[in-house]
Amino acid sequence: MELLMGGGGGNRAVTAGRLLAFAGCLAAAGCERVVDVDIPDPEPRLVVEGRIERLKGTPSDASSGRQRIRLSTTAGFFDSRPTPPATGAIVTVVDGAGRAYAFPEIEPGLYGTEHLVASVGEMYTLFLEYGGDVYEASARLREVPPIDSLYFVYEEETLFIDEEGYRAAIDFVDPAGVPNYYLWEQLVEGVNEIPPDPGNAINLVSRDELYDGQDVIGFQPNDEIAIVPGEHAEIRQISLSRLGYDYYYSLFEQNALGSANPFSIPPATIRGNIVNLDRPHRFAFGFFGAAEVSIAEGVAPAR
Repeated sequence: MELLMGGGGGNRAVTAGRLLAFAGCLAAAGCERVVDVDIPDPEPRLVVEGRIERLKGTPSDASSGRQRIRLSTTAGFFDSRPTPPATGAIVTVVDGAGRAYAFPEIEPGLYGTEHLVASVGEMYTLFLEYGGDVYEASARLREVPPIDSLYFVYEEETLFIDEEGYRAAIDFVDPAGVPNYYLWEQLVEGVNEIPPDPGNAINLVSRDELYDGQDVIGFQPNDEIAIVPGEHAEIRQISLSRLGYDYYYSLFEQNALGSANPFSIPPATIRGNIVNLDRPHRFAFGFFGAAEVSIAEGVAPAR
């Protein structure tokens, strides 16, 4: 199931208003004795969260080239604390013309530059040195269609809507004849809202197989969180490669049954694109991408 329901005439399409997910519950009967299980913590693995971005509509000679890459390590099996930052790494990104951009460490685990102005169609390769190993990943920056409009829809509380309030919705046109893959991020008052929910495997990532070339109308990237009147909302529409789509879809699906931290337990079945050049079997988790991003924002009105 993708984002749309067929609608209207021509090639108009209307997004599904609600994606329903039902989960069963397992009840455990009383135990007669306590069994202590000793689960050794695995050796920490590197986790990479990075994307070279270009804002839709930014001129090619823009002076701002702010880019960020976050590095951390996996935590223990029962560790609920935030994942430890990976400090002291050497991070470099090289573009298709061979120009290298150093990403110095800005704060523990966060590396960045202000000088990489990205371009659509360009290939970017990440090189990083950490813990005695060298890692590499590559991604081509893909174009994204613009968000045509952002507006707010008020939803009353119902059997399927836990909290009444405004939801942010967007309209855009999917380009015809080419496969497109999307990731959406919704920020309210600057906070990125991506709850670990089964619906996110469908709602926040999508492929245009069922709506190629059509108008996408009234799509709500995060229909579970009510937006209070006066709050500022921002939706970021991000282009993905097919590999990026598969990665994020699997990540949301796995995290739906876990904690709010997708890297608290090594996602053994999810392989990103980070290659360890020294010890291939010790690949890093996470994903390095490159994307054009269209941004729309607004303030929820008083009712």
